[in-house]
Amino acid sequence: MQRRWANITLGIALALFLIALAFHRQFWAPYLESMALAGLAGGVADWYAVTALFRHPLGIKWLPHTSIISANRDRIVDAISTLVETELLSVSFIEANIEKLQIGRKIVEFLDKPLSPVAQQQITEALNQMMDFIPEDRIAAYLESFSTKKIEDLQVSDYIVRFIKWLVQSENDRALFNFLARHVVDVLNSVEFTEDMENRLKDMLEKYTKTTTQKLVLGLLESLGTVDYKDLSVTVKTQLIDWLKSEKAFEQFELAIVRIMITVRDDHDLRLKIENAKNDLAHHMPWDRAVTWLMTEVRTHLHDAKTWEGVGHFSHEMADILRAYPEQQAQLENMIKRLTVSLLRRYHPVIGRLVRDNLNQMDEREWIDKLEWYVGRDLQWIRVNGAIVGGLVGLILAVLIHFF
Repeated sequence: MQRRWANITLGIALALFLIALAFHRQFWAPYLESMALAGLAGGVADWYAVTALFRHPLGIKWLPHTSIISANRDRIVDAISTLVETELLSVSFIEANIEKLQIGRKIVEFLDKPLSPVAQQQITEALNQMMDFIPEDRIAAYLESFSTKKIEDLQVSDYIVRFIKWLVQSENDRALFNFLARHVVDVLNSVEFTEDMENRLKDMLEKYTKTTTQKLVLGLLESLGTVDYKDLSVTVKTQLIDWLKSEKAFEQFELAIVRIMITVRDDHDLRLKIENAKNDLAHHMPWDRAVTWLMTEVRTHLHDAKTWEGVGHFSHEMADILRAYPEQQAQLENMIKRLTVSLLRRYHPVIGRLVRDNLNQMDEREWIDKLEWYVGRDLQWIRVNGAIVGGLVGLILAVLIHFF
């Protein structure tokens, strides 16, 4: 449209010049001729200037200083990328705008706002699409390679020794003993153990009575009710429980784990067996099934309403915590801002490089067409202004020459 108006302006100036020639005998003809010539000169000159920015006027390539943008493309691209990187999107400008952001308040508002079903569906679909691109076999192979190497470098025997040493020195071995003793007492008080103890005591006494006389005496005692296997099992169980509660039992336990520590530390064959068992376990870990199971579980939970309900409860709790403790909210905001500024300073040159690479990817015709589309339309008004202003200046000069 702007180019059409510019051409119409030149056409009007040409028409006025032809009219002035046709009516050259009239008194107003010299004024009209002067105005039309000046308008044509201004319009043609500005047409040449505007056209020379983007291409060779009339396709004449030997004209000097034409197709200026194309000839200076590299310099213009560097100037644009430098302008964007150092002026329009400078580090100081972006940092100042980051500091103005109330990130902590925005996070609280985001966490406090429940996810809509549409947002949940979109997130689920996005995560499912991302998981479709995850190569499960490669991940399983990487985990197997990584874990095998790390486990082979890990000396389990040394860690067993260190763990037992730490237990004894920190007196946590007593807590471990009390934990084990409590569960042993639960087993001793169970009905199954009591019945098994009765049967075992009966079998033991029957095996002990080898002679006929001993068997007769045992049978007589059983018939008289003197030997009650249930009471005997309860007595044995009570004695065991009392022993577990005594300091002597703890001392025996502590002595046993110290002996284990010394044996693991000094017995080369035992250490070798432990390390071989560790390596064998590492080589037989089903990482492929583990990864498949994990991916399946994630996909299943993504479509479970309880999962999103739990996510909602968790986000509300986090929002309440940040709202109740402003100092933690401020710390979170400062941490995000520092991380953002750090990444900005590290990767800020990428901005100019992206602009430069994007501009360099265009071919010359596309490059010229885009610039002419965004800039050339406004430059066409220069042609209009050149023709009008030139015409007015010509008219004024003709009047001045006529009167003075």
